[in-house]
Amino acid sequence: MQDASFLKFVGIGGPGPKDHPAATHKILYTYKKLISVFERAGFSVNLLEHCDEDGNFHFSYWNPNDGMIGRSLRFDSRNSYEKIGMASIIIDAHKPLTIKAR
Repeated sequence: MQDASFLKFVGIGGPGPKDHPAATHKILYTYKKLISVFERAGFSVNLLEHCDEDGNFHFSYWNPNDGMIGRSLRFDSRNSYEKIGMASIIIDAHKPLTIKAR
């Protein structure tokens, strides 16, 4: 899924031009890095869409009524169940609320 040209296009600093949308990118997250960031902050994380290290795309059902994500398998016109044209890491993160007794 992620070839060298894609990584250069979206990677840190983008492909070169200062007006490119990726020019301000400071980090390129993998699903493992992103999960780690949230878990270190105390969140429980469910991975909903991502590509693994071998380029395989993984999908777990999520309800768009909980928050519509346009750049996703079902709602991005570049994607189909036969071919992924644009993939994002999609997670659902929850942080439990604890109200301490006085």
